[in-house]
Formats: sequence, structure tokens, C-alpha cells
Amino acid sequence: MLFLQEFKQKEIAKKLGISEISVSRWAKDDNWDELKKGVLTAKNKRISELYNELAEFNNMIKTRDEGSRFATSKEADVRRKLIRDITELETKYNIGQTTVIARDFVIFTKDIDFEFSQKANEYFDMFINHLIEKQKWQGQ
Repeated sequence: MLFLQEFKQKEIAKKLGISEISVSRWAKDDNWDELKKGVLTAKNKRISELYNELAEFNNMIKTRDEGSRFATSKEADVRRKLIRDITELETKYNIGQTTVIARDFVIFTKDIDFEFSQKANEYFDMFINHLIEKQKWQGQ
């Protein structure tokens, strides 16, 4: 999470009380750069895929040869589930996006009120850790 917040490896090592070599090894072994890209784009990609699926599904209903351009009860149920999934993804917290917003806010406030910025950073760290634990607990 610190890496997602744009902390340098040296800063992460200091914050965690470990060697820079350990952090560097973690970053390399766990491919942090690729994970960062994935965290930031996965939600938007999935939402886009669901919208495409819904559009194709609706088009299939409208253009079928059976004469009825209305969804059957089974098709309507599938459409409701797709819409529910889209809505859930659009409204659900994304830790990667939350982290980026938190980082940007802390950077923005640093020149205005440095002490506040530091305190905000502490609170954002607690909040993001809370989200991580909450998702682990919910099995997501």
C-alpha cells in the first residue's frame, strides 16, 4: 500500500523498520510495478466488460428471430444481475483508487499546512488498512 501511495523504497524501508534490500527484493519478487498497474485499472476494465456484455445481451434480445423484442423472465433476470454487478462495482471502494486519492490529497495539503498533511496521511493510512482488513474479512 505504501508503494501505491508513491513512497520510494527507501521511505518504505524506514517506515517499516527494515532494510532497503528487503524492500527491493519484495518489489522485484512480487512485481510491484505490474501489481500497481493492475490495481489501478482492474475495476475500470471489469466495469467496461460488464457494460459491453449488457449491450450485447440487449442487442441479442432486440434482434432475435423469434418475433418478441422483449426479454423473457429468464433473460430479464440475467439483465438484472448484470446491472446489479455494474452498480456494485461502480459504488464499491477500490483500495487502489482510494490510495491514489489519499496520496494526491496529502500532497495537495503539504504546502498549505504541513502538520495537517502529516496527520491526514496518518488517518489515510489507518483508513486504507481498515479497508484492506475489511476486504480480507469479507473474503474479497
